[in-house]
Amino acid sequence: MEIRHCVFVMGPPGSGKTSTWYTLAKAFEKAGSKTMYVDLDPKVVLTKDLYGYTLPSKEWKDGLLSKLLRTYSEMEDTNTKWILLDGDLDANWIESMNSVMDDNKILTLANNERIPLKPHMRMIFEIRDLRFATPATVSRAGILYISDDSGY
Repeated sequence: MEIRHCVFVMGPPGSGKTSTWYTLAKAFEKAGSKTMYVDLDPKVVLTKDLYGYTLPSKEWKDGLLSKLLRTYSEMEDTNTKWILLDGDLDANWIESMNSVMDDNKILTLANNERIPLKPHMRMIFEIRDLRFATPATVSRAGILYISDDSGY
């Protein structure tokens, strides 16, 4: 998290992915750094409802992720803020994340609006595997693999 602003926390169901990031958030809190986070599943909505779209009246309608990212980006405080995308990767929505995941750290929407990922913000992808990720996507994130083996 210190090196990368986007991290894939990977592993099979039940391996402790959620417990890992949740424990880190609590550790930050104990150290005096409040961590805000929102956990959402990007596959429960259509891609247009995730990023936003233009209505027939030419008015822009924000998506779930674009609204959340804008809200976090406009907050005055510099407390740690995480957006957790919990669910398997899908080529339909993950490719649009490349502009956020690369060094630009900016979400570019279909209406040409650009929403920055501020230095205190991170994107965490809680996923099973990288089956549908392109090499370009994988190269933009840090990866933490959590095994379901019984050992530590």
